[in-house]
Amino acid sequence: MIRNLPEEFAVDGLTADESAEDYGILAEIFSSFQGEGPFVGRRQIFVRTSGCNLKCSYCDTAQFCASTAQCKVEDAPGSGRFRTIENPVSPKKAIELIWGLRTPGLHSVSITGGEPLCQPKFTKSLAIECSFAKVPVYLETNGFSSSRFASLVDWIDFASIDLKLPSHKSCPPHKWDDLFQNELACLKIASCAGVKTIAKVVILNSTKRDELDIAYPLLEELDAILVIQPATGPERPALEKLAQFYSLASMSLKDVVVIPQVHTMMGIL
Repeated sequence: MIRNLPEEFAVDGLTADESAEDYGILAEIFSSFQGEGPFVGRRQIFVRTSGCNLKCSYCDTAQFCASTAQCKVEDAPGSGRFRTIENPVSPKKAIELIWGLRTPGLHSVSITGGEPLCQPKFTKSLAIECSFAKVPVYLETNGFSSSRFASLVDWIDFASIDLKLPSHKSCPPHKWDDLFQNELACLKIASCAGVKTIAKVVILNSTKRDELDIAYPLLEELDAILVIQPATGPERPALEKLAQFYSLASMSLKDVVVIPQVHTMMGIL
């Protein structure tokens, strides 16, 4: 059972809305393929927000942890050619840019980061615009605020929610429990709302086998898939460690998969 949560989890960094309006501080808008999780290989348009309130040791988008003055927009789907526009960007402008990057077989619009929940007004407004345009929304989030997540869950179709472990060093140790409880709450909210729910956990070589134990009882109650994602680079875990986590998770859960970051292997965004 999830205990009562603080009204807002926060660590040093970006936690407040960048604007009183629903304009967004964005980093990139581009067309590519989903590179993580059970929908890997699906064509998506990515809207990457700028700014994140966590500092994960394995972060592969560290350049977008702070706000950016400009947003890069791909000229044509898959071209890799970008122009820049000034921030902030309105949801209506973002949907216009998304519309220009549509391709046959488009799966969804991925709102990612950075951290989209750091800009909840923009994220919700963009999700609503996508809904009106009949384009599914795939939200990728660290889940630091269950209250912010709950405010927009009705407008998303897919939710990939991170489970940050102590070995990730995402926040000060004394704040980790609040972060983890919010992430678990987001997973429960998404599952209960009928959203396709993905719990993603990155496994490092330094990750201990018991770091995920407290999540299994809750995940067992939910309609969610657990994605075990091996880290890349120096902290890449051994196969033995991945097999160990898979076995431990599978003792409680029916839907567990090990999927690496495919986009890094393909050399694409």
